[in-house]
Amino acid sequence: MRVPGLADPSLFPAGTEEAAAEGRQPPNRPRLRPSIDADAPGGTTAAARSGPGTTGSSSTGRTPPAARRVPEPLLPGGRPQRPNWRQNARAYDAAIQAADGRRDRVEAARNDVLRVSPIETTEPFDPVGIRVGSFVLRPAFDSVLGYDDNPLRVATGRRPSLFQRFGGAMLLRSDWSRHALDADIRGSYTKYDDVSGNNRPELDARLRGRVDITERTRTELEGRYLLTTESAGDPDAPTGAVRPPPVITIGGTAGLVHSWNRLEVALRGAFDRTTYDNAKLRNGSILDRSDRNYDQPAATLRVGYDIRPGLRPFVEGRIDSRNFEREVDTSGYIRQSDGQQIRAGTSFEVTRTLTGEAATGWIVRRYEDPRLPDISGLLIDGSLVWTASGLTTVRFIAITSIDETSYEDTTGVLRRDLGLSVDHAFRRWLIGTARFGWGFDDYGQSGRRDDRFTMSGLITAKLSRDLWLTGEVRQERLSSNEPSNDYTANIMLVGLRLQR
Repeated sequence: MRVPGLADPSLFPAGTEEAAAEGRQPPNRPRLRPSIDADAPGGTTAAARSGPGTTGSSSTGRTPPAARRVPEPLLPGGRPQRPNWRQNARAYDAAIQAADGRRDRVEAARNDVLRVSPIETTEPFDPVGIRVGSFVLRPAFDSVLGYDDNPLRVATGRRPSLFQRFGGAMLLRSDWSRHALDADIRGSYTKYDDVSGNNRPELDARLRGRVDITERTRTELEGRYLLTTESAGDPDAPTGAVRPPPVITIGGTAGLVHSWNRLEVALRGAFDRTTYDNAKLRNGSILDRSDRNYDQPAATLRVGYDIRPGLRPFVEGRIDSRNFEREVDTSGYIRQSDGQQIRAGTSFEVTRTLTGEAATGWIVRRYEDPRLPDISGLLIDGSLVWTASGLTTVRFIAITSIDETSYEDTTGVLRRDLGLSVDHAFRRWLIGTARFGWGFDDYGQSGRRDDRFTMSGLITAKLSRDLWLTGEVRQERLSSNEPSNDYTANIMLVGLRLQR
């Protein structure tokens, strides 16, 4: 393929490329010697002049007279002016850089036209996905068989049960040179053999997009749908329900991000609506829970500065409002509230060994009803990944939030969650995982305080890219200052995962 701007190969005689490769003078080309051109600026090297040279013979066989030497320019002191080799070197480097730049632009244009995707390096037993046009689709299906010795999460009167969990996931990633569009859908259904009242679905679907307006400005968009349940052991779960009633959250986020050299500013707006389905009780009645439905608009401003590559400190502020569908709930309280949080931290990437983000700050929520005291506390958020070695990876996560609750005239619940997981590859196809989790729930003026603990060991056998086997042993424990709420649950499960 001819690239515009390069010389036509037909202009060079045959054998030119072969001679150049062997380091000898190409055939049929006169040997040229550069000279110093007095008229060239700074004594730069110029092409040899036409006409008789200082050596050789003419066509008549007589030695031609020596060419008249051009006198070198003199400096004011009478000394000859030497060639400026530094300027020659700079000119040479500039020419090489210009040629490299043209080559890179030509190659980038060619790849953009042909949509040549870079080859992704993957682990030998990880799924590679299915290419669908300019997207990469990664589907997966999970089938799990397990045993739970306390599925209802009670202190006494345990009812052990086998259970099955069927789940699926679909990840869709765009493969574009500009802009991006991703979809992430995960869902499951858990069915208990002996405790049918604890059967529950779960679904988390997100669609994210990025529009690159300019090199320094982009728009970020996200739509989300979340389906969960208030399962057994949750203080907000209705007593006597036939099945855990669903809780649905639908929302979206739109943001604008702009960079001024090292300074980056991001402004995002969000809106979420959370609805609580009515609960069917065992006595046949219906429990109306519409008083818990609320809308939550929010705005976030974040300013970050790149101190050096891989280190970006930031300051972030957020405000939101929770507006309930019913002004007064069934307990006679006005639940409307406004929330604020401020945090400072940094995102970093230390030679790809330690990556993530960590921040600390303050969070507060103020309620419209004077009978409901405000909630505030220290905010700690973080998500870190430490690649300790080629075989071991450590992950840490921290989350702080203030959630709504219907527990005994309580304003809300301040939650803190910390999680730690360690993955180790005994073989490239055999991965062991240890997980530890701690959570603390503060129910404000009611006086209730809960500590939640989770410990688990997981083994994953990657039989191929498309088939994985898993086994897990897990313990969940809740310790409360109200002993009647304590429980311990031991879970064992084995699973099969099909993916592409």
